[in-house]
Amino acid sequence: MIDIKRGLMKKTQAIDYLRKKLVADRVIYIRESSLVLKVTERTVRRYIDQLCHQGIASKFYGGAKIKNLNIEKNVNELLNQKRGIDFPSYVKTEHETHKALSNLIYIFGSFNLDIVTEVMHFPAVGETIKAISTEFFPGGKGANQAIAASQFNDNIHLFIKVGNDAPGDIAERYLQGSRINKTTIIRDTELKTGSALVMIEMEQGNSNIVIDPGANENIDMHEILSEQINIMQAKVFLTQLENNIQATKLALEIASAYRCYIILNPAPYSEDILSHLHLVDLLTPNEKEAELLSGIKINTNDDADIALKKIHSMGVNEIIMTQGQQGAIYYNGVVMKRFRAISAAVVDTSGAGDAFNGALAAKIAEGSSMDNAIRYAVAYASLAVEKKGASSMPAKESVSDRLLKGKYRE
Repeated sequence: MIDIKRGLMKKTQAIDYLRKKLVADRVIYIRESSLVLKVTERTVRRYIDQLCHQGIASKFYGGAKIKNLNIEKNVNELLNQKRGIDFPSYVKTEHETHKALSNLIYIFGSFNLDIVTEVMHFPAVGETIKAISTEFFPGGKGANQAIAASQFNDNIHLFIKVGNDAPGDIAERYLQGSRINKTTIIRDTELKTGSALVMIEMEQGNSNIVIDPGANENIDMHEILSEQINIMQAKVFLTQLENNIQATKLALEIASAYRCYIILNPAPYSEDILSHLHLVDLLTPNEKEAELLSGIKINTNDDADIALKKIHSMGVNEIIMTQGQQGAIYYNGVVMKRFRAISAAVVDTSGAGDAFNGALAAKIAEGSSMDNAIRYAVAYASLAVEKKGASSMPAKESVSDRLLKGKYRE
């Protein structure tokens, strides 16, 4: 956090302070901000202009309000369309939604049937090669992250949408047999269950993934509204970008309105999410996604630092960029910290990011410090890459041993 008691701030610090206050309070006032920041009201107006330019705020006389958070209006309009009557305010007060004692993680997620093919090397364009093996695994980023989080937390609620087909039946049986204690599984009568083609290169353990989203991209707004009572109870809200973007945006708005701690894993990347980044508490891109977000090619540590600072300026409170064998980097606008990876006998890297995000969310929900949560997530991801299949998450008992005895990569 920025210490406003130390006197005059730099311009970037002042704007960052206003942005965080805007997200927290939904509104900022020019006169009050002028006194706090010890600058003129004219200067505050210029700062607000920048927030408006970033798409975060909209001005009114004497201040600015947060943009893209018309949740009460949106929800009532949707409810009225469906039922034709007025409903009371959707957004509860902060007192009514206080969740200090809750450890519930709500995951607005996806389910895919993963078709995993092992090859000695990735084929070149136009090349045909033989596979070593092909297997089928339940997967999807949302489901995988929920499975990972459930190894550490017995209070997980997963929302997914699948087709009315055999893979949808597999999803139900799989989740019923998992440690996830609460699920919302919606069946789509039009689209099939999502699928993913995963090709694993045996020489290095690297993977390429192609997703056919299917029912994941057909989530109706009313299906999200029916989840409001579950979202409002959550301490941590975790989501990705495998579902249709409008549904994801509405889910983010609801989670923000209920003061959930929001973690967004921006995969697969979509620029359509940029308008809602200021609602996100913690963004967890990998290096490629960070490049797409920032527009900066990352070749060096300096490149990474510049990219994370650029992403932070887009409205996110905290960022963790995962870098595979290079570990992870954390940035919150003040602190930039690197976490080394732990050496692993790599078999399949396709589930590393999901393992990291699931473990991270679980540790944050239990109240761990960010430093400890990241170290734990790095260790857990190093264990996940030693197993085949993105959904094959290791047990939590092995993490302490890996933290104690694991060799950190230089």
